Amino acid sequence: MPPRDASGDPAGDDHGDATPPPPEDVFLEDLRSERSMRWVESENARALRAIVGPDRAIEDDPMFAALRAIYDDKKKIPNVRARGDLVYNFWQDQDHLKGIWRRTTMTEFAKEDPAWETVLDVDALAEKEGRSWVWKGPSFLDYGPGQERRVDRCVVKLSDGGGDACVTREFDVVEKRFVSPEDEDAFVLPEGKNNFCWVDRDVAWVGVDRGEGTVSPSGYPLTIAEWRRGTKLEDAREIWRGEPKDVVAAGMAYWDKGTRYKARADDVTGEMVKVDVPSDFSFSTFADHVVIHCKSRWGPGGSLPEGVSYASGTVLAHPAAAFVRGERDAFTVLYAPANDRCAYGRCSETRDYLLVHALENMVTKVYVFEYKRAANAAKGEGGETASSRFSLVKEYVAPDCQSFSASGVDSNFTNDLFVTTDGFLTPVTLSLASAPNLEDATPLKKNTSHFDASGMSVELSHATSDDGTEVPYFLVRGAGTVAGTPAPTVMYGYGGFEIPMLPGYGATTGYALLSNGFNYVLTCIRGGGEFGPEWHRAAKKSKRWRAFEDFSSVAKDLCQRNVTTANALACVGGSNGGLLAGAMTTFYPHLFGAVVSQCPLLDMERYVLLTSGPSWIDEYGDPNDAAEREFLLEYSPYHNLEKGHLPATLFTTSTADDRVHPSHARRFVHKCSALGIGKDVLYHEMIEGGHAGAADNAARAAVKTLENRFLIDTLRRGTRSVE
Repeated sequence: MPPRDASGDPAGDDHGDATPPPPEDVFLEDLRSERSMRWVESENARALRAIVGPDRAIEDDPMFAALRAIYDDKKKIPNVRARGDLVYNFWQDQDHLKGIWRRTTMTEFAKEDPAWETVLDVDALAEKEGRSWVWKGPSFLDYGPGQERRVDRCVVKLSDGGGDACVTREFDVVEKRFVSPEDEDAFVLPEGKNNFCWVDRDVAWVGVDRGEGTVSPSGYPLTIAEWRRGTKLEDAREIWRGEPKDVVAAGMAYWDKGTRYKARADDVTGEMVKVDVPSDFSFSTFADHVVIHCKSRWGPGGSLPEGVSYASGTVLAHPAAAFVRGERDAFTVLYAPANDRCAYGRCSETRDYLLVHALENMVTKVYVFEYKRAANAAKGEGGETASSRFSLVKEYVAPDCQSFSASGVDSNFTNDLFVTTDGFLTPVTLSLASAPNLEDATPLKKNTSHFDASGMSVELSHATSDDGTEVPYFLVRGAGTVAGTPAPTVMYGYGGFEIPMLPGYGATTGYALLSNGFNYVLTCIRGGGEFGPEWHRAAKKSKRWRAFEDFSSVAKDLCQRNVTTANALACVGGSNGGLLAGAMTTFYPHLFGAVVSQCPLLDMERYVLLTSGPSWIDEYGDPNDAAEREFLLEYSPYHNLEKGHLPATLFTTSTADDRVHPSHARRFVHKCSALGIGKDVLYHEMIEGGHAGAADNAARAAVKTLENRFLIDTLRRGTRSVE
């Protein structure tokens, strides 16, 4: 590990900003070249031989059939969204590999075995068009007041192979067909990381590649253009252009309980009205109010009244039109964290209630506010009144070590809520409640229990990190495990982008690991969102080491408590968590017997040159800046590989991942081989799936079988203590 100064930052001098020449293994950045794919095929074969045995396929492992059955379970709860008088769902199982988009009534959905109407069969579409379509979801046209239940048009996004780049095509949901671009002037966008927003039936705001200067280095659009039906896309009028350093530009136009919101150029002056608030804040709306999440301390000073300030993590509401005019005197505080162990999660809504979800000392709380709109409140664009107000009417506390979420069924018309609850050992239950009475929810559906949880237990514990910070983690004890007797254990971590790790029912983890006498640990390390923006900032950029130290401290704590031993301990992480797992392989090899790194970032010098990499500079740092490149190179797993012991490690990724380039994992494994330390470092790459790693249930079962078989066989080899 690198030395640190008193601030906790890596110490050292600037090295200058000259870009080094590309390494010899850079050929692996060419996704589908003959040379790179030969290497991938060779490594895939080596991984399969090592994990499932010679002359055997993943599908030959009995675990594959069991996991495939879990993914294909016809009794699992469909995830539905209400549109008009119907609820819509996208579904995949053994009969619908790529999936079907379907709908039914709310009354029918409440039945044990609902009757569904297919709207779009993606398998049939893929076969007809000769494309490997992966469903990415719809965006419906909202006609506004008086026509809220009119649902006839949407655009759907489809990805060829599962990447982030999609085609966007207008769809008629009444006639269940794509609208013709030739005969009906349909809105159709070519493949890309595009944006589409309905303004009305014949106008859309779009973000596409329109030539030089219109796409960010991450591949996202930097312009917003107003595209009118019947005109050519290339003739769409540009109404906004971001700066070259921006990640993305996007427009919004929508109705919220009769109030019209647009983020766009003014129709008269052509100029944007910039809202004077810190750039890291997030915004949403509720009726005629804006809802603001303060990601850092706001005030005193700036646009706030004299002497007024709000702490980081505070959530505020303010009449929207007045806020845009620059007024700051009508805030309602919806949430203020009581201490540094509290964090705002999200808002959900019904017709008359706003629900604020928070995480307080790792327990979910929901604050229910009643919204009373004055009888004389203005309607239309930006309409508001100072007498519109929120009042706290209920607080709900979820059980320990359980997840709880409430979302409006149809927030324009009713106060009905879908309530979901689950835990590590408790399958998801979907219930129906009416705000504000969350405690009176009536169960509608429950997922299948895919493993016997008898004798298993869950506890919330804490480890002390290198700087004295208390780091929470959940320990799930598997079948037959006994406190004080070491058992094989799998840790999971993420630690980035302010994303919290919360309890949840993992059917495949329970079946493959917990049922086989393994423990499972979910870590809540810095960089995540468990305790708000400051917990996140504590592991950004030069402080990334804090996330690694937190995770390694949990590993040591597990061994010191005799939960497990180093040789019987594994870590798993994906994406940013794949960086974490790669760091454990490189910097803490003595703590783990096995590592699984999924779709990881590993080369922190070249990550900005690949796919969406530049969009993460705020999280990790910029290698083109001399000072930031220094700390990036100090924690970059790829750059710190050296001869010596490595734990058995498996990297899994996808050729179609256009978010985190598979060359991160490819080149890491290639370098291990070049250093002579790659014998126990394995690599497997799916062709499709994008950043999710798999595009259908068969592929998901295959990847999970490979990972779990690797973990089970590796961790059962023995134990040793941690010094």
